Amino acid sequence: MRFRTGVLVGLAIGYYYGAKAGRERYEQIDRYLAQVRETDAYRDLRVRVGDLMDDGIARSRGLVDDAVFRGAASGSDEATPYDFTGDPTLN
Repeated sequence: MRFRTGVLVGLAIGYYYGAKAGRERYEQIDRYLAQVRETDAYRDLRVRVGDLMDDGIARSRGLVDDAVFRGAASGSDEATPYDFTGDPTLN
């Protein structure tokens, strides 16, 4: 409950100061962020972060597969792989 209250208070304070700053300040910040997004360093960072996320997702799926499906088949030497075809949770 504390977390929700903190989020709501944070949003209210952000809204208040954002409204107080006005449209001109918003446009100034937006122009600055557009300049940052056009830099090569920003693009390289986005590619790196995307690659790290893809690697993390693949590693996590591998760990889950190992823990769930190989652990369930501990009585036998052969693990039954899960068929992800048509799985609605992976859409």
